[in-house]
Amino acid sequence: MGSTPGGESGRGDRVSGAAGNSVELIGSRPEDGVSMSDAKGYGVLPVSVLWVTGAPGVGKSTVAWGLYERAAGRPVAYVDIDQLGLLLPAPPGDPRYHRLASGNLVPVLETFRRYGARQVIVSGVVDPERGIDEYLPSTTDFDLQLIRLRCDRAELRRRFLGRGSPEEQIDELMGIADTLDRNAIGSVFDTTGLSPEAVIDALADRISPAAQVDTVPSPMPPVPGAGMPVLLLAGPTAVGKSTVGWEVLRALSARGIRTGYVDADQFGFHPSEYLPDIKAENMIHAWNGYRGADAQALIVVARGAPETYLRALAGELVTTVYLEASPGELARRIARRGNGEGPRLAGDSLVGVAAPQQDRLLARATAESAALRGDRDGALVIDTDRETPAAVAAKLVDLMLPEMRLPR
Repeated sequence: MGSTPGGESGRGDRVSGAAGNSVELIGSRPEDGVSMSDAKGYGVLPVSVLWVTGAPGVGKSTVAWGLYERAAGRPVAYVDIDQLGLLLPAPPGDPRYHRLASGNLVPVLETFRRYGARQVIVSGVVDPERGIDEYLPSTTDFDLQLIRLRCDRAELRRRFLGRGSPEEQIDELMGIADTLDRNAIGSVFDTTGLSPEAVIDALADRISPAAQVDTVPSPMPPVPGAGMPVLLLAGPTAVGKSTVGWEVLRALSARGIRTGYVDADQFGFHPSEYLPDIKAENMIHAWNGYRGADAQALIVVARGAPETYLRALAGELVTTVYLEASPGELARRIARRGNGEGPRLAGDSLVGVAAPQQDRLLARATAESAALRGDRDGALVIDTDRETPAAVAAKLVDLMLPEMRLPR
């Protein structure tokens, strides 16, 4: 949507929103897609939601991910709210995606809970004018803590520019920070002069100590498809799936085709052995939200074999495309990502890795490529060694357009 923390959160807590408003998060409404029981019908405990927000560049994603890493071994999941609102062009009446992403968050939280999570850490911006009050169901069975990171303006500017953001956005950034302060959004934690590690240390007591609850959920019932075009991009680590997928998204959007985007790996930060099912369920939750916002197509990028996603997308017009690259080219791409090129995503194993670790990643990518070669079942394969991402994307756009019955 993207200090002394506020008081303790428990069931029925009221969370500060804009201008002193608050929202009580208790109960459940079937129409919100939130169930009070797991897949076998047994009652489950409320899930604690620790939402780390703040102005762009303040460090919310770094801190939230650090808290998730601290929670290793506990039943704690993580999601970045931005991943739940990737739809271009923006939905009507929701230019900043607050309503879309928050609406998608609720069923994602429920999926994490069904698979045993007792806390979910969320990172991302909220509406600086309204907070979260009007975007989440008023009677949802999740205990929510909204922590807003802030810092003085000089430090915010330095952090924002230090991550590579453009200087021409500084005025907009400061306006967002001022609005968050003016409307007293969330419980404030001032990070001025603190390293990310120090902030994580200070907030670590907010991580749930709850023990894992043994659950063996049944898969989510199949969701009827709508016969809509879906591009499923599969391939090994570092082949360029996200880059190509994003280029396709931009190209379709430029033609006025409202298109959703899902990076399946971003939906699987959960300490469960059922990660493929979790990713697939959350993919469908996002897709349902995008369809409700008038999406006409979906792009899914996935590492490894795509069978679980194909089953979940039954009823849609799915085009599966495998991207591949030679070991030498994969090594070059891993090295470039290690030097900081490309997008920075939560849990990205490629960013900033040293040479020895790059060798291990190359071995993993090569093994993934070999495994995928035996699992293509007649799908389209594109060798990306001598093709730019834009050129590959152009081919894929041409592949999708006939299914949309739209002018080329």
